[in-house]
Amino acid sequence: MHHDKRQRAFTLLELLISLALLTLLITIALPSLARTVERNRNFAAMHEIHAQLQQARAQAILRKQDIELCPSKNGMQCTLDWKNWWLMRVRSSKEHIYYAAPHSGPTELRWSGFSGSIRFHGNGTSPISNGRFYICEQGTINIQVVINRQGRVRWASDQENRQESARCL
Repeated sequence: MHHDKRQRAFTLLELLISLALLTLLITIALPSLARTVERNRNFAAMHEIHAQLQQARAQAILRKQDIELCPSKNGMQCTLDWKNWWLMRVRSSKEHIYYAAPHSGPTELRWSGFSGSIRFHGNGTSPISNGRFYICEQGTINIQVVINRQGRVRWASDQENRQESARCL
């Protein structure tokens, strides 16, 4: 039996070339990965917002009372910054139903509506005109949740997102 005593390994040049290629691939892939993570974070936040709106409407119907959903810094008074925690309460008695952070995602969350708060009547309708939550990403709307006067909450279509993108400017 004959054993070959020479060592077999990569040369320094081969290792440096491999390392350079690996660095190049990572440099190309990271921005794309960061965009994907940000987009997923935005979608998760909008799903949470959608659920909060559905919950407020359901509470209004179950209690047969007007329910108000608004942003609040202290859990007592409404503000206008929807990036704050959200307060759900009975409109007439100010009884608190819920106070929590609705989302953990986007800093670019915006609200466009007639009023600074969202209200649902006991029959599930909304007494004010349509409103929408949307997130701007690179100057365009990539996702939005719309509330109509009937109190229905829905996702906007891609065409609506393109049409409304002027709001991001």
